[in-house]
Amino acid sequence: MGESTTRVAFMRRCDSGTQWRVRGRRMPRPQEGQVIDLLLASRRLLDPGTLPHPEHVVDHPSARVVLKAIWASAMATLTTGTNSVSPDLVQVLQAVKELDERLLLDQIASQDRALQRVRAALAMLGETKSCSTLLDTAATTACSLGFDRSIVSRVADSLWIPERVHVDKDEMWAREILAVGRSTPQQLNGSIVETEMVRRRTSILVDQVQDRPGVHKEIAEASMSRSYAAAPIVVHGVVAGFVHVDCYYQQRNVDQLDRQILTMFTEGLGQALTRTMVLDELGTIRRDVDELSRRLAAVRDEGDSRVLWGHEDDVDEAPGDIRRSRPSGGVDHFLRSAPVDPTLTRREVEVLRLMAAGDTNSRIASRLVISEGTVKSHVKHILRKLGVANRAEAVSHWLRSRHDVQRERVQAGDGRR
Repeated sequence: MGESTTRVAFMRRCDSGTQWRVRGRRMPRPQEGQVIDLLLASRRLLDPGTLPHPEHVVDHPSARVVLKAIWASAMATLTTGTNSVSPDLVQVLQAVKELDERLLLDQIASQDRALQRVRAALAMLGETKSCSTLLDTAATTACSLGFDRSIVSRVADSLWIPERVHVDKDEMWAREILAVGRSTPQQLNGSIVETEMVRRRTSILVDQVQDRPGVHKEIAEASMSRSYAAAPIVVHGVVAGFVHVDCYYQQRNVDQLDRQILTMFTEGLGQALTRTMVLDELGTIRRDVDELSRRLAAVRDEGDSRVLWGHEDDVDEAPGDIRRSRPSGGVDHFLRSAPVDPTLTRREVEVLRLMAAGDTNSRIASRLVISEGTVKSHVKHILRKLGVANRAEAVSHWLRSRHDVQRERVQAGDGRR
């Protein structure tokens, strides 16, 4: 109970209108504190109705917006006033100009630091050797960009399903948010804002989370987020998941810079996932080849062909039932492999992959959040580009492409040995 109360209090702001109390919120940074002081002083000289509330100062961008409002109000007073110019008013204008310049320089420095953090995060992703390890560390790595909390999710059958949650300073809270998200997966059918990430493969910025329609209400309530940024994880041209971030402990709204930083990170994450998927596949092929080599050696040494197929104890099983050890998690949680055909668009590749999986036009439309008529149009274009007469031939082309890709990977792996 105490922990929950602390979390709620952390989100509240208190202001009497003439004094700004910082209890229940983070201490403002020096420049932000100076903007608040200037705003409170300006209320005594200018019309308070034309000035923002001090609670609007939550970060550098919002502080600069408040300074613009003070400047506009002061200039309006100067142009309409009939008396001599007040020295206090001149001092306010000078203070606005000086503070705005310092905030701008600080913003530029913050951007440089943010880009350095992105480079470091992408370098970490580049060192990861497997999909499962990459996904396990993605949420923590996202927070290293300057965010306090992150959620890494997968998209499956038009469902948004959280997979990992990281909360700085509160591991228990992370588990609570993850449990809520997993128990209430959301359908990406246009009713929530995350649908836009699937449709357009673009990041989003969401503010006023607690009062806004179209957000994941259960996660919003459990996390008490004020604003968040989210970006899609794209693998083989398909939106395989999302990354959500916010700045709860910093008590600031996420902004366009945060959105851009997150976009760069998720683009790198998608590329890293594509690479580790190939590494996982190559690892599986190598294990299969090693096992087959071991059995061939056993046949040569023992003269029993049953050893070759792994059926030493069962002579009735067919040779085609050779057992394979496939990695679990990682890849399967995000995306099945898809062919790469230069004649097809990215969306046509998605449709072809789902056709090969046995999905109907209706199901494909649901999974890709498009109309069934659009799916039919894509199918027609696929058949024409591949020079085939029907869906079965198109799927056969997909299977051949996949087989060719796997064969090339095996040959490339043998060449490196």
